[in-house]
Amino acid sequence: MDGVSIGADRSSGQARSRADLERGASETATAHIVWDWNGTLLDDFDISVEAASTACLKVGGRPVGHDDYRRCFTRPVRAFYERLLASALSDEQWHTIVETYHDCYRKSLPRAQLRPRTTELLAELSRSGVTHSLLSMGEHEEVTEVVGRLGIAESFLTIEGMHRTVRTETKRQALTRHLAGLAGVRTQPLRMEQVVLIGDTLDDSEAAAAAGVACVLLDDGSFDRSAAERLELAVAPGLAAAVEAGLRMIAAR
Repeated sequence: MDGVSIGADRSSGQARSRADLERGASETATAHIVWDWNGTLLDDFDISVEAASTACLKVGGRPVGHDDYRRCFTRPVRAFYERLLASALSDEQWHTIVETYHDCYRKSLPRAQLRPRTTELLAELSRSGVTHSLLSMGEHEEVTEVVGRLGIAESFLTIEGMHRTVRTETKRQALTRHLAGLAGVRTQPLRMEQVVLIGDTLDDSEAAAAAGVACVLLDDGSFDRSAAERLELAVAPGLAAAVEAGLRMIAAR
């Protein structure tokens, strides 16, 4: 890739070498990366924890810390809050949590930024022939607005969030639908062995496995690290490292 100069990732503090990334990309010029959004490209973990903590306090729970969030995170999201609160939720409590979380999150959203060098990394990969799409479990209108505001919308063949009609979809269902839709927007036929999903939750890994595509998780994501180790999942310290690992996984398939 022309002009590749991968800087230090936030989590690792270690620079990825130009030679390593170029080698992986040259082997996988037809590769496609499905990017998760929240917590992956968009660094919104802190505001997500703050919003979840506010929501739990609203229904009489305790404050939520970063470790609590990672240890308990699961889908469906209602089950996540039941883990945090250590009790079942009534429908009224669940409605209060949803409204409180989204109100707090939206107010804090302007504070969330892309991870360092996201824009440059997407451009470098695109020049090498790697294509991208974005799949989020967040609300579609909100996702597309923020992606556009941050200036990276043109990097993706398609950007998908959740619409009200499919709001209860699992990540597995969403990814299956997303991959099927890529056939209509990608100039070359897409085989599942050419695809890697880069995300930040165990839900991402489960969805990728079900779809038959590779997956790399960011090591500061919303999951219990011991669970990822037990499942022998691919975990990387930052975006550039995740791309490198993902391209190598594709090349080896």
